[in-house]
Amino acid sequence: MTGKRDGERDANRLSRRAADANRLSRRAALVGSTTTVAALACALSGCATSSKVQGKASQVEAQYQEHPSGLERCGTCKHFIPLTGCEIVAAPVQANGWCKYYKLF
Repeated sequence: MTGKRDGERDANRLSRRAADANRLSRRAALVGSTTTVAALACALSGCATSSKVQGKASQVEAQYQEHPSGLERCGTCKHFIPLTGCEIVAAPVQANGWCKYYKLF
């Protein structure tokens, strides 16, 4: 009889392990959902590609200055390319600078 019980126990253990293997752990669900949300956010925001191209207008022509003009500054301009760029003015352009082509987002 003990042989039959041992066999039943082993079968129960195997079926529990199989059921556990098929269940989705909280960690796996969290990692999967986080990755999906990040990929979706990246796709919707366009972070994978940038259509902005560095401008060629001289800083003199744009009346560029390395300090803001009141609340207007390059970092909040629609033409600003993060770090040191601008769609209109030739690099380098600082986020705290300003020029006559300033346009709020």
